[in-house]
Amino acid sequence: MSFNAKVVGNQVVIYDTKIANDLYSTGWYGELSDDGHLILEPYEAVLLMERKRIIVVNELDKELSLPELISYFSKVFPGFLVYYLLFKDLRGRGYVVKKYEKTHNFFTLYERGASSNKEKETKYALIVPFVEGVMFNIDQIEKIVSRADDMGLSLIFAVIDSLGDVNYYSVKSLEFPIIKKEKEDVKK
Repeated sequence: MSFNAKVVGNQVVIYDTKIANDLYSTGWYGELSDDGHLILEPYEAVLLMERKRIIVVNELDKELSLPELISYFSKVFPGFLVYYLLFKDLRGRGYVVKKYEKTHNFFTLYERGASSNKEKETKYALIVPFVEGVMFNIDQIEKIVSRADDMGLSLIFAVIDSLGDVNYYSVKSLEFPIIKKEKEDVKK
């Protein structure tokens, strides 16, 4: 069964509160607004459209095709396809995935079967996407590792290759002790 959703700026909104509650409670998609509307992230909307759960219209109420919706969000969000491929892969494995609270660059991974009423108990990992072959700043990696440690979450790097396949790597903090070189007095 498909439901109407509308592109509003950089998000997709479902205004029917019954449908919004159903999608939110059964799959923990989006966030419910105070007035009961469901606000979907772009990658959530594309996945639900791909699975034929929603029909998306633009601001002029013109129905959008899946390629049109992907094209729209690809223009609005740099790297949109990377985040979508990662989101789709994790959802396909049965995980609940939400954007990390402070940034669209990371995801919070929840245990399989997690629900919104058990959010804190089911947080599992911080997922950081990387594109194979693209350079990254090693100082940023150190900050990400520290952030995950501070949150008490596992850290997983998701590397998306040129074919759209995703490989996952568990990352742990590692500290090396400072090694002091003792000077030896060498007598001649």
